[in-house]
Amino acid sequence: MFCTHLRRLLIISSTALHLLMPKAAAAAEAPLTRARIAELVRAAPAARVASSEAAVAGAAVTAAGVVSLENPVLSGMGGIRFNPDGGRPAAAVASLSWPIELGGQRGARVEAAKAEQRAALTTAEGTQRRVLLAALLQHALVLRDEAQVALAAERRALAQRLVAASEKRKKAGEVPEVDVTLARLQEGRDAAAEAVALGTREADMLGLLSMLGLGSKDSTATGTLVPPDAAPSLAALLREADQRADVRTAVAALEAARARSGRERVGRWPTVSLLAQYERDDQANIGMIGLALPVPILNANRAAAATAEAEVDAATARLAASRISAAGDIQGLYARYEATRNALAHLAPATRLSTQAVALSTRGYELGENDLASVLLVRREALDAQAALLDAEHAHANAKIELLVAAGRVPQ
Repeated sequence: MFCTHLRRLLIISSTALHLLMPKAAAAAEAPLTRARIAELVRAAPAARVASSEAAVAGAAVTAAGVVSLENPVLSGMGGIRFNPDGGRPAAAVASLSWPIELGGQRGARVEAAKAEQRAALTTAEGTQRRVLLAALLQHALVLRDEAQVALAAERRALAQRLVAASEKRKKAGEVPEVDVTLARLQEGRDAAAEAVALGTREADMLGLLSMLGLGSKDSTATGTLVPPDAAPSLAALLREADQRADVRTAVAALEAARARSGRERVGRWPTVSLLAQYERDDQANIGMIGLALPVPILNANRAAAATAEAEVDAATARLAASRISAAGDIQGLYARYEATRNALAHLAPATRLSTQAVALSTRGYELGENDLASVLLVRREALDAQAALLDAEHAHANAKIELLVAAGRVPQ
C-alpha cells in the first residue's frame, strides 16, 4: 500500500516537473552574444522605425501607377427653353471629360516612385547598420564592465587577505597597529570600487537592452572583449568603399533625384481631356465629342523641372563628398586599429608580470618576509597596469568592431 502511494506521488511529481520545465526554459533569457545582437537589431525600435518609413515609400509606388493624376469630370445642366412661339420645352446637357496623359507621364511617375523606394530601403539599411554598430559597441562596454567587476572582486579578495595577515601578525607582535588600519582602509576602498563596478555594469546592460528593445533584466553579455575575426587589409577596405552604407545611400539618393528630374521633365507635356457631350433640346438629341488640349505657354512645369535638375547636381556633389569621406574614414579607422593593437601588444606582457608581483608580495607579507608599504606599492603599480590593459583592450575592441562593421561584416 505504501509503495502504491509512493509510486503515485512520484508520477505526479514527474508530471508537474515536465509541465514546469518549458516555462522555466522560456523564462531563461539566452545570453547576448554578438551573433544574437545582430539578429535582435533587425527588430530593434530604431530599425522598426526605419523599416516603417521605407514601407511608406513602397506604398507610394502602388499609388503612382494610377492612370492619371486628374479625375474624370462629369457635369450636367438642365433648364427650360423659351421659344418665340411661346413654347417652353425642357432642355438638358450632360458632358464627360476624361483625362489622357501624354509623353509617358505615368511611366516616369512610377519609375521615380521606385527610385525613391530604393533610396528609402538603402537608408533603412544604413540605419540598421548604425544601430548594429551602436549595439556592438555597447556590448563591448558591458564586457569591459564584466572584466572590471572581476578585477574589483579579485582586488577585494587580496585586500581581505592583507587584513587577515596584518591582524595575525599584529597579534604575534610582528607589525604595529597602523598596518591593520591601512589594510582595512584598503579593503574598504576596494569594496567601494567593486560596488561602483557592479552599478556601472548594470547601467550599461540596461542601456544595451533598451537599444535592442528588450525588457528582461536577467540577460547576460558573453563573448570575448576583442573580436577574434581577422581584420581586412587597408587596400581591400578602400576597394570596397563604394559598398559602405553611407556611399550606397548617396548613390540611391542620386538615382532618385535623376528619376524625379525625368518625371518633372515629362510633366511639361499637357494632359489631353477627351470630351463627350449629350444634349436634349426641343425633343432633339444632340451628341458631340471633342478634345480639350491645354496650351503649355504660361507654365510648362518649368519651376519644378529646374528645381529637380538642381537637386540632381546637389545629389551628385553629395555622392562625391560621401566617397571622399568614406575613404578618409576607412584610413582613420585602420590607423586607430593599428595603434590600439600595438599598444595592447606592449601592455599585455607587463600586466602579467605585475599580477605575479602582487601575488608574490602578498604571499611574502603573509609569511612575514616584507612590510605592508612594499605590498601596497606593488599593488598600486599592478592596479595601474591592469587598468591600462583593460582600457587598451576596450579601445582595440571598439576600433576593430568599427572597422569590421564598416567593411560590412558582423564581428563574432
